[in-house]
Amino acid sequence: MKNGDKPLLIGITSDYEPEETGRHARFFLKEAYVRYISDSGAVPIILPSTLDFPVDIWSMLDGLVLSGSGLDISPDYYGQERTFWNNTLMSDRRVQTEIALLKLFEEIQKPVLGICGGFQMMNVYRKGTLIEDLPTSGRSDINHQESSHALQMTGDLDWLPRETPPVNSFHHQGLDRIGERLAIFARSADGIAEGIIDPRLPFFLGVQWHPERQTDHPLSRKILERFLETASRQADPEA
Repeated sequence: MKNGDKPLLIGITSDYEPEETGRHARFFLKEAYVRYISDSGAVPIILPSTLDFPVDIWSMLDGLVLSGSGLDISPDYYGQERTFWNNTLMSDRRVQTEIALLKLFEEIQKPVLGICGGFQMMNVYRKGTLIEDLPTSGRSDINHQESSHALQMTGDLDWLPRETPPVNSFHHQGLDRIGERLAIFARSADGIAEGIIDPRLPFFLGVQWHPERQTDHPLSRKILERFLETASRQADPEA
C-alpha cells in the first residue's frame, strides 16, 4: 500500500518495561504486529512510549496502530477505584503517550486502529470505562482468555461482512461504559463489546481480538484493508 510513489508509514505503539536489577529499561513489540503491517506493503514504525519530545512529530505518519499489552490501564484514568489486584498496571508513560497520540491523530484525521489493549485505550481516551476483570465480574459466561468465540455484528457498517468466523480472544478486561461518540459494531454472545468505531471520523476503529494473529480471517483482513485505504486516501486526497 502506497502514498503516491512512497510506501505508507504506519506507527505502532510499543510496550515499556522499567529498569530492573540486571536489565535496562526497554521498549518492545511482538513481531506479529510488524508483520501484519509490513506484509501489506506498508512500512511499520515502532513508536517509543515517551513524551520526551513533542508528540506532533508523529504527524508525518500515515496511520496509527495501538498495540495490545499484557498490562492493564489503571482505573485512575477512567475515574474508578481499583478493586482487582491480581494484575499489573501499565506504566503511566505508555498511557500518557497513547492518549497524546490519539488526540493528535483525531485532530489531523488520520486513521487509528486499536487492537485488544489498544481498543480499551481508545475507549478510555473517549471517557469510557472498563470492567477490571471479566472472570470475577459476573458479567460474562464466556472464556475470553486464550480462547476463541463467535461474534455478533451489531452495527450498520456496509463495508464489513455480516457473518464472520470466530475470532481469537486473549483478554481478561472488557469495555463497560462506552466512550463518547463511539458506536459498537460487534459483540460477543455475552454482550461484551468486541468492536467500536467513531463513524464521524475517516477511520477510528478498535477491536478486542488480535487480527495480527489471525491474518487470514475475512473480517480482520477487511478491517486492515480499510485502514490502509483510508491512510492512502488521507495522505493523497487527490489520488
